[in-house]
Amino acid sequence: MLHSKYAHKNSYEDPKTSAVFENLMLLPDNVFWHILKSSCFNNAKMQINSGRLVSYDFWPHWDNTGTDNQSYVEPDLFISFEELDVIIEAKYGDYDGQGSSQWKRELTAYNNEYGKEGKPVVFIAVGSNMSMNIEEIKVRGKMHFIFKCNWLSLLIATNRYRAELKKISIPDMSISATLRLLDNIILAFNINGVYNIDWFNSIATEKKIINPSSIDNIRKYFTI
Repeated sequence: MLHSKYAHKNSYEDPKTSAVFENLMLLPDNVFWHILKSSCFNNAKMQINSGRLVSYDFWPHWDNTGTDNQSYVEPDLFISFEELDVIIEAKYGDYDGQGSSQWKRELTAYNNEYGKEGKPVVFIAVGSNMSMNIEEIKVRGKMHFIFKCNWLSLLIATNRYRAELKKISIPDMSISATLRLLDNIILAFNINGVYNIDWFNSIATEKKIINPSSIDNIRKYFTI
């Protein structure tokens, strides 16, 4: 939570956002993008490759021109890759909280700051989404997709990548280091109340207690 401490952001989702994302960004750039993309529920329209991570900024203050904000516009995290820009708007839990008016303000302010660069921009709403479907926001005549994930899907994507690395029979030093970092990332989730789950059909019981069709429905929700 270094960035939230430094910026004196000590309430609501800010320490959680800081703890998770400041550690995720320490992963190799392509791995970070892979996990972030994989965590989104409908990600087919997201770019496959991000390129190198060029810069990032927690809680930037952007020009409010064209918005109803009285001062600046402040997304939770802005990440600039070589091939695309990413705006992260995070909420603490998974209840109602995300909204199109805030997304539009942030995309408008992004356009004020970086619109002339012409780089693709990916907007990801983390947590508090009432629906996991992609939404579209029109800003100054251009349509933008709003991709969605939650904290649990982000943790699951992290765990899945860790599991794939653990399968390597003779890991080198870089893989060992990455595994240690992934363990720290998972700890950051846990400290902030996000825990991985075991699928119900992997739990040993004497008899089936959950209908298989119910398990299939849950798997669809967490398809990442």
